[in-house]
Amino acid sequence: MSKTKPNKRLYEVAKACIEASLSDVFSEFDLIGVRSKEGIPYYVTIVSNAIAAYRGEAGLTGYLALAMLDEESSALEQIEIDLSQEALLAIFTDEQEELEEEDRKALRASGVSFTDAVPQFRLKERYRYPWRLSRSDEEDMILIMEALLFAKEYFASFEKKRQSDSFGPWLDSLGIAEEVGREWLPCVSKEGEGFVITARLLIEENFGFVYPQAYFRDEERQLHFKRLKTKRGKILYYITGTMVEPVLGQRDERPLFPTYAITFDPQTDQILDFLMVEDYEKEHAKFVESLLNLFEEHGKVQAIHCFGRRTLPLLEKIGPQMGIMVVDGGKNELVDELVYSMFDELTHMHEGGHGPHCDHDHD
Repeated sequence: MSKTKPNKRLYEVAKACIEASLSDVFSEFDLIGVRSKEGIPYYVTIVSNAIAAYRGEAGLTGYLALAMLDEESSALEQIEIDLSQEALLAIFTDEQEELEEEDRKALRASGVSFTDAVPQFRLKERYRYPWRLSRSDEEDMILIMEALLFAKEYFASFEKKRQSDSFGPWLDSLGIAEEVGREWLPCVSKEGEGFVITARLLIEENFGFVYPQAYFRDEERQLHFKRLKTKRGKILYYITGTMVEPVLGQRDERPLFPTYAITFDPQTDQILDFLMVEDYEKEHAKFVESLLNLFEEHGKVQAIHCFGRRTLPLLEKIGPQMGIMVVDGGKNELVDELVYSMFDELTHMHEGGHGPHCDHDHD
């Protein structure tokens, strides 16, 4: 299949979605499942200017975290959740001039004319800058948009013609009663030349972020750190999070958002260590080793206060193994100010040509 053929179909179906005004029928809270030909589940929401298809378990976890985010959550928490999203995106804009040059070229090459909004397509992977779709992503996006067009016509026969209309009559036809705390999703799958829609119970408890945990496997090494002299009354703030500006990594042409760790001494108002890694899932051990090196050099603390979604899971086992109390730091204005100050400083460095580029100087 040539590159131009899937592109043309991609833009043809996007135009049909724009003309169908899907957001008049489905709200951003009407989650619709679509299964790709390869069996990948997508969880799709629609707003006035975009279609977001959250991919797989990671995508659904990110979506649920975003949907249930407390309005009083800190800006840092919101940033973290935003950057954790994994989805295929179709974004519609009224101004063709707002498109990047490559998108304008693709739009012209498609041969599809648009009178109002024009689409651009992106893949948003966790902690990666939104990127162009691969050929397989394009095929999935086409299938997703075709499924939504089918869903609009299908649910019209069950009295859902506006956002305010529920899926209730459809569920009634299946003998399923709507209940508080139980959410049934319509799931669209390709079958032959058409589509079929089934109901799936969404159990939110089955989805959630799982972060790495560190612990000693070597008993001799554990005893070494347990026997280190403890500085009575000494505490550390250990802060992890995601950088808000993308940088170029070592293994991928796509810009990424690194994970950072700050070791802060609140009693002397000093940053003792700063570390940044490209892939936290694979490189979190570097954070622990850096912290252990601090204990070797300066002595063991009595307690560590944890800030950031990753921190408590990372340290809650290894801390007690060393005889260190590990606690959730909760909300802390000093920590927020420290992180914002770091962001500002690194942004100024970047503007001056000395920005971070994930070369692991601290490793």
